[in-house]
Amino acid sequence: MDATAWRNTMGKFATGVTIITTLDEEGQPAGMTANAFTSLSLNPPMVLICVDDRSETLAKLLASKKYCVNVLSDSQMELSRRFASKGGPEKFEDVVYFIGQSGVPVLEGCLASVECTVKEVVRGGDHLIFIAEGTGIHETEGVTEPLLFYRGKYEKLNIIGA
Repeated sequence: MDATAWRNTMGKFATGVTIITTLDEEGQPAGMTANAFTSLSLNPPMVLICVDDRSETLAKLLASKKYCVNVLSDSQMELSRRFASKGGPEKFEDVVYFIGQSGVPVLEGCLASVECTVKEVVRGGDHLIFIAEGTGIHETEGVTEPLLFYRGKYEKLNIIGA
């Protein structure tokens, strides 16, 4: 199957945009933009993320076994772009965050954040699937609109009838 056609077809499924954050072995923050995130289970509360084999953050996630899924609001497009680029702790320069109860960075101002502890890692093609249990949740009061990704572009939610 043609890879470009596959990517274009999969791009027709609108997704939310997240930044996955963790700490490396030296305690430095690390993170990446991801849209391969979903809720998996209510009891126990579980989510999963999919991380490309080529991601600079992959080894840090494997070592930490903890991460935070920060669900971005429609005002955080530039932050998403920053975390989609290559780089290390400098991605966090001027970014407001706190260390959550599970010991991972939680970004301020996000629509929601979910702290997670990894329970299982499974290979899926050229990605690793991190299955994790939610250990903490955060919401930002007054932030209500998600940042979306559709057909290779950032989009904002357009509520029908609004």
